[in-house]
Amino acid sequence: MPQTQNNQIKALIDLLGRETGPQAVLLREELARIVKEQPGQLHRVIEQDFHSAVPHALVTTLEEVCWEELAAHIAHFAEKINPSAEEGLCLVTRFVNPAVNRDEVPRDIDGLARALRPLLANCPGEADIWQTMGRFFFRAQGFAVLPASRDIKDISFGRFLRKKCGSALCMASLYMLCAERFGLDAGVVDLAGRILAVLSPKDGSEPLFADPLDQGKLLRLADCKNYIDLRNLEWNEAFVTPLSSRALLRRFLGNMIFILHKLRDERRLAYLRRYMDLLKN
Repeated sequence: MPQTQNNQIKALIDLLGRETGPQAVLLREELARIVKEQPGQLHRVIEQDFHSAVPHALVTTLEEVCWEELAAHIAHFAEKINPSAEEGLCLVTRFVNPAVNRDEVPRDIDGLARALRPLLANCPGEADIWQTMGRFFFRAQGFAVLPASRDIKDISFGRFLRKKCGSALCMASLYMLCAERFGLDAGVVDLAGRILAVLSPKDGSEPLFADPLDQGKLLRLADCKNYIDLRNLEWNEAFVTPLSSRALLRRFLGNMIFILHKLRDERRLAYLRRYMDLLKN
């Protein structure tokens, strides 16, 4: 049965490149159904049969079908009282890779957390935990952070987990999600444009920060204030207040919009602006 379904999906993809008019609309609707009901199988077909040269008609149709569906998911995300940051990052991943399996991001983070767990077992305090996580991500796992992002793929969280290379925003988010799996209070802060991961100790002492652009270097609150002073800015507690899940998703979308605006990619920009409006309402 799976092979028969694969052949049917492949035949649908072949037809998408040839049909026009009402028939093309029907084919697009069928693809939309598969995206919703069989995303994993569709992903496997694309990887197996079209890995080296995915048909342009499929790419365009698949993207737009997924992006329409994504708008509904983002609207649902925005309506929640306290939406999950992890859910938001999965949505960002699906904009860049519409055929991605929805369980992929949680599964990858769970795998990293399992490998990290024994290393944290003997950490006496939060500072040691933050430093150990940095060594694990950058040395043991080989993650790398780009000083600047020129492609929206660099901001795709799911791709970051697979390629182990991406933006500082992706790296800070990874710190946060892994820490949460150990019951730690972690988040992402925007220190006047400098993205950091933050860990709030359980004893109420001052927060600890990790700098993704400096191999996870441990920073204290005084370091953050000194950075703001050097930029001749007035200190504001908002600089070290963790971003909400909605604000984090807006930050990812905003970075994508910035890149695509430079490329004048109006097709993708239209969808991203629509998502931003949903999150603001």
